[in-house]
Amino acid sequence: MPWFPLNVDNGSVSWSFDIVGLLAVVGGSAIGKYAQAITASPFGSIPRLLPAPETMLDTDRPARLPAIKDVTVVGVYSGNQFSELNFFADVIHKINELKPYQFRSFKITHKKDDPEHAKKNQVFDEEGNEKAIIPLHRFCPLNLVTLVSILMTIALFVWAGVQHEAVAFLGLGTMSLSTSMACMSAEWRPRLSVRSVKGEVPPGDVVIRTRAGAFVSVKCSEEVARELYAGTEVCDYVFEGRVHQCLLGASTVLLMAAIIFFSNCSWKLQIAVGLAYIILNLAYWAMALLTDPADMWNMASRYNVEELPGADRKNYTLVLWDAIRTTGKIGWVKKTGMAPSTKNWDGWLQEAKDNSNNPDWDSEAARNKWMRMKFGSTEKNTEVE
Repeated sequence: MPWFPLNVDNGSVSWSFDIVGLLAVVGGSAIGKYAQAITASPFGSIPRLLPAPETMLDTDRPARLPAIKDVTVVGVYSGNQFSELNFFADVIHKINELKPYQFRSFKITHKKDDPEHAKKNQVFDEEGNEKAIIPLHRFCPLNLVTLVSILMTIALFVWAGVQHEAVAFLGLGTMSLSTSMACMSAEWRPRLSVRSVKGEVPPGDVVIRTRAGAFVSVKCSEEVARELYAGTEVCDYVFEGRVHQCLLGASTVLLMAAIIFFSNCSWKLQIAVGLAYIILNLAYWAMALLTDPADMWNMASRYNVEELPGADRKNYTLVLWDAIRTTGKIGWVKKTGMAPSTKNWDGWLQEAKDNSNNPDWDSEAARNKWMRMKFGSTEKNTEVE
């Protein structure tokens, strides 16, 4: 008896490719990372092979995009304070990549301020109100991988036809339709909060502080601040209620049927389908490993983002001084407790504000001076505003 069943000419192949059904449903972690981007893509509902399509079969769809926790976001002028950073704001700032005591500064404006851009890109609802839309990049890695999967599915259909494989046709058809319906059931568009009331308001500048002591200062209008930082990003789903439930049910049934059909294909088609799933799993895994949301979402379609000079600091005092120097304000520091509530620190903060236009001011020397001061009950109160 041979060690390996390599005699394929006489039809006595003993290799078993029932594992094709397993290959069709593995890779959920890679697919899950970009599940929302997949279902927001204009190509998402096209029938095709997709690893782990059951990842899309979630009856509890998220109401909003995932936010970044353990950060403090505060409005410099408004005083609004939040304990998390919205998803699209993090696409710009990449908060989790900041090192301790790193300072970054941005200026963000609307593209709609450009009349030519506004004419091409502004979208309005039925009542004439502007809708804040963040599309995917047209040639983002996700869309390219999706295109590859579509072409591979078409090639498999052609190969099944050449081999006169009706069962393979049924397997490919049911699996492709299952993927399409699963993606359609979760199809959505991002909806950002838009400031509808017009009028003169203070700037919307914000400061972000991470748990590790990094700071991000953002100069922007109140409209931009409302969309990116203060408002809630909502998932606006295309299908609701019974339609959503029917799509989920049909996709589940088709997925089970597809696995049965694949298990009964000829060995040649099972090899072809198995290789296709291996390639697609590797492609989605590589995309999840090598890309981030900034490569997917086209923030430049709505915002002009300019990164201003930043710095890597060695301690908290220096990076806090960078943020105060950039904003010219200290109210946000006191409101959020980013500095201790003592007379010593109040004195340092006031001096920092007074020197916000002096780049040569020594924040560490001033801190040491104020920390050496003693404030007793009979001494003059040096508390500052």
